[in-house]
Amino acid sequence: TELNSSTPRSIVFWSRAKKCMKSASSSLHGFMLNDGTVIKDGPKMCEEACKHYEEFFSESEIFRPHPYTDSPDLQWENFDEEIPLCTTEEVIDIVNSRKKKKSIDAHGLSNFTFNFLPLSYWSLLVEIFNHSFSEGTMPDRWKDSRMLLLAKKDPICNPGLTRPISLLDVFLKVNEKLFQTRFMNIVNRRGLLPDTQSGFRPKFRLQTRVLLFFEHISSLMANSSPVGTIFVDFRSAFDQLWFRGCIGKLKRMGIPRKYLIWIENWLMNRRAFIAIKGERSKWFRIRKGGPQGSIFTPLLFITYHSDLTETLNCCLSHHFTGDLAAIMGGGIGLEILLHANSTAD
Repeated sequence: TELNSSTPRSIVFWSRAKKCMKSASSSLHGFMLNDGTVIKDGPKMCEEACKHYEEFFSESEIFRPHPYTDSPDLQWENFDEEIPLCTTEEVIDIVNSRKKKKSIDAHGLSNFTFNFLPLSYWSLLVEIFNHSFSEGTMPDRWKDSRMLLLAKKDPICNPGLTRPISLLDVFLKVNEKLFQTRFMNIVNRRGLLPDTQSGFRPKFRLQTRVLLFFEHISSLMANSSPVGTIFVDFRSAFDQLWFRGCIGKLKRMGIPRKYLIWIENWLMNRRAFIAIKGERSKWFRIRKGGPQGSIFTPLLFITYHSDLTETLNCCLSHHFTGDLAAIMGGGIGLEILLHANSTAD
């Protein structure tokens, strides 16, 4: 607990370190197509981006039968556990804790709107949220999103070199936060997340994981042991989430039925449009991936991949949010170093 708690010195250190870190994304000024044509017109950019992301978010081709979806069902002792209902006080606490940003969702609403909602409205929304938990449903319009694009590097780039950010329905985000706390309780009780996973979960800070990573390397080097490290960055990790496989795997991990129904309904039948320079594209369906702007997507992602450590018995693994670092010492570490040197030559 002490390792993962914030101290005044650590807060000062990391706040200063952030100032030296450059932003990974930049504003988007135009698209360069495959034939070298550059377009900067808003409607045409929306059209090109829509064509790219409609194909990108199309359903993945999965070889069947697959163990996540076609294996015999396992029924755990908590399979019929209900999702705890929420209270008006809990909802209002979540609303008050959210930053009142003016960025709008697909229907023109923002968190700033919450400042003008009468208290009686939240009592009605509490009933909707509780109905969502008990029946595993939610309004279809809540699953509409407004998608913004950031350039990963150059401000004029191919649509495939952009980063999509989904601005979700403001009421769905409150519903997600309520569900996230309940899902995290299930995950913690079942001990699904390994201690080596930092980020996207409370009391497991990324800063501590970085320090432990260097400490493991230093201890191996102090014993004159060859050390090899492998860094894995999962490409478009959140955007590749397979809906059916995710539900099937969570079921085998012991997630209760009502939670599975809610997650499946949250994932399915989503749609979005892309907004660029005040223009917008047509609606298109999203058939894979978790929304990048969601508070629940990161937790779902690390739970879905929580068994990755089981395949890395030969090394010390460290999970940084959605990325992986593996440390290998001794003979295996030496083989990795020799292979890396031969590749470099």
